[in-house]
Parts: sequence; C-alpha cells; structure tokens
Amino acid sequence: MKNTTLPIICLMILFVSQMSYAANSVEGIVKAIHEVDLAFQLDGVIAKTVVKEGARVKQGDILIQLDDALQKLEVARREAILKDRSELESNKKNLLIIKELLNSSRELYQKMSAVSRDEVMNLEMQYHSLDGRIEVAEARKKQEQIEYAIAKEMLARYSLVSPITGVVTSIKHEAGEWAKTGETIITAADISTCYAEFNVEEKLARSLRADKQVPLRVREGDTLVQKTGKVTYVSPVADKASALVRVKVEFENRNGKVVPGVLANMDFR
Repeated sequence: MKNTTLPIICLMILFVSQMSYAANSVEGIVKAIHEVDLAFQLDGVIAKTVVKEGARVKQGDILIQLDDALQKLEVARREAILKDRSELESNKKNLLIIKELLNSSRELYQKMSAVSRDEVMNLEMQYHSLDGRIEVAEARKKQEQIEYAIAKEMLARYSLVSPITGVVTSIKHEAGEWAKTGETIITAADISTCYAEFNVEEKLARSLRADKQVPLRVREGDTLVQKTGKVTYVSPVADKASALVRVKVEFENRNGKVVPGVLANMDFR
C-alpha cells in the first residue's frame, strides 16, 4: 500500500502558499506618466490640423492652428509703428541745433548784448519744449514695445503647442470647425514611463516608502510581464470610505508595449 500522506501534505502546502500569495497581491490600473488635455485660450476657426491620432510629437511641436490672418496683420502693424522712429530722430537733431543756437545767443547776450533777453528766453522755451516732446516720444516707444510684445503673444495663442514629448491619443475637432475657449481639442500622452496606481490596505502600505523597488506584474497583450517598479507616492491618509491607501509605482515603458489602462499587480512578500 502506497503512502499517500506526503502528496496530500504537498498539495496543502501549495494551496496555502497560493492563498497567501493572492492575499498579498493587490491589483491596480496602469496610467501614462503624463496625459494632457489641450485647449485654446481663445475662440476661433481651426485652420489646419498639423498632426493625426497616433502621431509622435516632441515638446514644442505645433499640433493645431487657428485662423490667425487678422492677428498676423495686427503684429505687422505694431511692428511698423515700433520701428518708425523718424519723428523722434528728427526732434533729436532739431534739439541739437536749438541747443547750439541757445548757447550762441547766451554768449552774445552776456558779452556783447547783440541779442535781446527775450530772444534768449524764447530759444530756452523752444529747447525745453522740444526736449519734453522727445521724452514723451521715448516713453511712447516703450509702450509700443510692450504693445508689440502683447500682439506677438496673442498670435502665439492661435497655435496649440505640445507641452510634452509623447503620442497624440485623441483629436476632437478638425479643420473648419469652431474651437471654443477651454474646450479640449486634442489629447497627448507620454507613455515612455508609466505608473500603476493601487489602493492598498493600511497594514501593507506601511511596508512601502518612496523610492523603494517593488515587483510588478503588468499585462502586455495576452501575457503578464514581470517588471521592477519604484514607489513614487504613498498617501499619508487613507480613504475615508474604503480605508485603503493610494500608492503609485512608476516603471519604464520605452518600447511602448504596455498600454495605459490595463491591469497591474503588485506583490508583497
């Protein structure tokens, strides 16, 4: 008669081990490290969509362009006004001439009385008046510089620029459609790095700390892939309803095989 006690004990140990393993494993959701919903800061008609869904973009790339013809004209007008210094330069030249005349008249008046005091005072008035107009004109040029900068900044807002390097995941409006201020037009995500978000029991969360390396199992297609993640956040408070602690674990996804939205498991051993 065969001894069946040993196989049964082995099966029981394996079963208990699996139950313990499952009890110390938590399930979470994978998310992109950066996902941004982009919108215009002003209303306008979309002139062209520069990219398509799925396109890879770099930080600073233009994604969508509004019709900016009128604003370009405004920038050109402000630039022309700013560069026009003809009146200012003319007044400066005239001021030098009047200054020479004034100095000569003062000398003639003081030494020879060849000119009257009224003539000297009249030249002084002209000099100070013109000097004041030059100061006003220089102050106006500073104001024109600011107005030109404002016009250029407004022109820049007609272009929707990517703040991250990543992939375009959604485009909600196409060329010819009206874009409203603050309405999401395009979504981009950086999936080169992802993080898994878990809700963990408080007793398990106590074993976690920022920068700790932890094992993960992340789904890639039909298979679960082993990865090493780094804890980046452990909430200092538990959720009032569930008494669970929110935890974020970051991991690399340079090949883009892990799709945000899939499940991930973190094991506590």
